[in-house]
Amino acid sequence: MTILLYDLVGRDAARPFSPHCWKATMALAHKGVDISTVPTRFLEVPTVEGGASKLVPVIRDGEKVVADSFAIALYLDEAYP
Repeated sequence: MTILLYDLVGRDAARPFSPHCWKATMALAHKGVDISTVPTRFLEVPTVEGGASKLVPVIRDGEKVVADSFAIALYLDEAYP
């Protein structure tokens, strides 16, 4: 299953710039899971996953939604040992 990662971008959707999202990206890469990145602009963040978080990164893994880069790393370590 592919994990969705909501990543912060500016005008250019191809250039994510949040260091916190990078931490989540590196944790996902370390676990070797398939990801699909969703470019998210500042004004779109409150609408991510129905308002699950006011900040990014946010991931969706099946029915599970996790916000915050550290919480994401902890979740990945538990879900993908």
